[in-house]
Amino acid sequence: MQCLVAIKRAYLLGILGVLLLVAILLYFSFNPEQGLLFPKCPFNQYLGIYCSGCGTQRAIHDLLHFRFVEAMSHNFLLLPAFLAIIHHFLVKWKVIKGKSLLSYRYAPLIVLAIVLIFMLLRNLPIAPFTHLAP
Repeated sequence: MQCLVAIKRAYLLGILGVLLLVAILLYFSFNPEQGLLFPKCPFNQYLGIYCSGCGTQRAIHDLLHFRFVEAMSHNFLLLPAFLAIIHHFLVKWKVIKGKSLLSYRYAPLIVLAIVLIFMLLRNLPIAPFTHLAP
């Protein structure tokens, strides 16, 4: 029975790995600014405001091309989020020792507060917050 569970887990991880590779190849090959392949943000399209994720597709494209400054200009929150997620999985897989920042009791509430504050600040029409807009 355990062997069957291990096979199912390996199969699922294989499928997720292939999907991740396809997504990376898509974002590397196609610029979200110049094509209709990627969806537009419904918050921005219908409400005219920038959500916390606006600019993420362009930022991922820039990160895959090692353009870190451009990626940060599209979505300042993306790189810290990636680093926190990578740190979480490195701790979970016991590559590094310690406790993940995302495993603390109030981590989900803190992340939610950061995301909502970022969304509020990037929509303020005054400097320096205008630099947070994608």
